[in-house]
Amino acid sequence: CGLVAITAGCAVVEPWAATVIGVISGWVYLWSSNALVKWRIDDAVDAIPVHLANGIWGVIATGLFARGEHIEVAFNTDASEGIFYDFSNFKLLAAQLCGLLFIIGWVSVLMGPFFLVLNYLGWFRADPLEEVVGLDISYHGGNAYDFDTQPKLESFDLTKSGKKSDAGISRSERLRQILENQSNIGGPAISSPHTGISPSVASNSPSEDSFDIPSDLEAPQEG
Repeated sequence: CGLVAITAGCAVVEPWAATVIGVISGWVYLWSSNALVKWRIDDAVDAIPVHLANGIWGVIATGLFARGEHIEVAFNTDASEGIFYDFSNFKLLAAQLCGLLFIIGWVSVLMGPFFLVLNYLGWFRADPLEEVVGLDISYHGGNAYDFDTQPKLESFDLTKSGKKSDAGISRSERLRQILENQSNIGGPAISSPHTGISPSVASNSPSEDSFDIPSDLEAPQEG
């Protein structure tokens, strides 16, 4: 968080100001991360709190803490200082806010249509079954970690989304088979109409951990 926040003003602020910016960035992160949870926005890696929220704070902080002599050395200009050095001059802060609005507008115009198209095509996020199986398995055909309890995947071709494999098995059917293997070898027992695993199969698992996929989730579409 602090690294993101100090990026905008790293060449023009004093060490004490960098410390203040870093400390505040932690509070900005905590507030924005909790806000995402409250607003039910899915951001598994907290990219929005780290990069968006603290990026905004860093741009504003430059307008507050930038020191004139550092600006002159870095940019060969005697531009206005931050308001903590000149309380009567808001030019630098105003310039930072204008730049911030431009960045938000630029990114929104360029990337907004892209995300809307992805969402319309159903490519914006993985379907519920793939989330349960794990994206390393469903998208890349292998496990991220080589545990003895992981299912063997040599017989599964998981790279053809929405298509039949050479053996005539659909993508979702291959994922269901993996879930059955997980249950049979001691992995988490998963019972749901969307996985096609019967309670009897799930009950054979020696693992005491189990969970159900919510019944209101849509089943994956067959190709």
